[in-house]
Amino acid sequence: MSSSTEALASAWKPYEKILLRAALIYAVISTIPFNPEFYRQDFDAGFNVNASPFRWLDVVSQNNPWFFASQEGKNYTGWFVTILVCLVAGFGWNLLDRRRKDFEKLYYWFYVAARYGIILRMSWFAWAKVFPVQMPFPTLSQLNTNLGDFTPGKLYWLTTGVSPFFEVFAGIFELVATVLLLFRRTTTLGALMMVAILLPIWFVNIGYDAGVELTSLHLLALSLLLLVRDSRKFYQILIEHRAVALTFVPALHFRNEWPNRLRIAFKYGFIFFFVLFRGFSYGKLYASGKSFKLPLDDGLASATGLYKVSEFRLNNRLLTPSPTDSVRWENVIFEKFNTISIKVNKNFQLDTRNAVRTTEYYGNIGRYYYGYKADTVNKVFHLHNRVDTAAHITLHYEQPAPGRYILRGVNERSDSLFVVLNKVNKKYPLEEKRKTDG
Repeated sequence: MSSSTEALASAWKPYEKILLRAALIYAVISTIPFNPEFYRQDFDAGFNVNASPFRWLDVVSQNNPWFFASQEGKNYTGWFVTILVCLVAGFGWNLLDRRRKDFEKLYYWFYVAARYGIILRMSWFAWAKVFPVQMPFPTLSQLNTNLGDFTPGKLYWLTTGVSPFFEVFAGIFELVATVLLLFRRTTTLGALMMVAILLPIWFVNIGYDAGVELTSLHLLALSLLLLVRDSRKFYQILIEHRAVALTFVPALHFRNEWPNRLRIAFKYGFIFFFVLFRGFSYGKLYASGKSFKLPLDDGLASATGLYKVSEFRLNNRLLTPSPTDSVRWENVIFEKFNTISIKVNKNFQLDTRNAVRTTEYYGNIGRYYYGYKADTVNKVFHLHNRVDTAAHITLHYEQPAPGRYILRGVNERSDSLFVVLNKVNKKYPLEEKRKTDG
């Protein structure tokens, strides 16, 4: 063993060797999907991979360790248990591998696993903000939902979507930090930026219950772990005002040439797919006016808008407007995509499951949401409830005049319906401001 190798080995204290191994285990198991549930999920239902194959990149990026998925993303107990298990595993590994002298090589693998674990997720979040599809502008249904009918988390997402400028700015900041993490010489700067980004995101998720509380803490922890080794040097630079060189992690070179070439090919292949191609694909999606947070299929363009229900009959019985009537429709909205939402004065069950965070009905109440197909030849609307997918409504429609629809059909309970809709030309200050800014 050379004297340089001995010096490197002696620089690592016994507890640091255990913590390094534990950190490497944590970075690997939280990046590579070992949970069998990950492979059993319906990828197309969650990511539309059939229509948009590039979203397989998002599938890979969203590996959720078991403690993410449970307790709606706030399983701190599970997270701490995972850390404890990693520490125990690190201790056991240290006992079994006591003869190891070169801990710089081990640190290199941790450095790679932690960086790419952050990049996988943050490149997704960054591009979805640079081209603002992560938090889209409020829909017509949301613009016509009472403020008190939203959860704090949903309100936060909507208010961010109201300001595309802020969303794009945040995305650019995240993207710069992500790109810096791709290269060893700029990793420290990228990790510092990530801490500045992720700390307020974590607090926002705590304060607003926005749904990715533990995810943001996990990424924040990985960013801090990348900086731990230089913590003493940061103190010397910032507090003692001393000139100190930060740690540089050299590339790992193998004896054979082909592993070195494979490493370079993997890195630049990763950059091409997860950074460049993903950015191009999200830009193309944004240019089409769509967002994965909302349905992708177009609705009947001529019907888009808010409609007042001027007449409503159930089983041929006329129901007049009443604030206590939980059956009569109050208004109907045709979105620009294939959703019809119906306002009804009844008590709704609030849905805050993380599994439905990309849907219109997550985090708000007051309306029924239906996907629909319009048969313009036979003049029929086929509606299916987006929450209870077994519930269907078939409505035959007439349009005696522009902005007026007469609907006849049966609801989920086989009751006959007769509904007259009149379009309301309502202007929204948020939308008007958006038009002037655009």
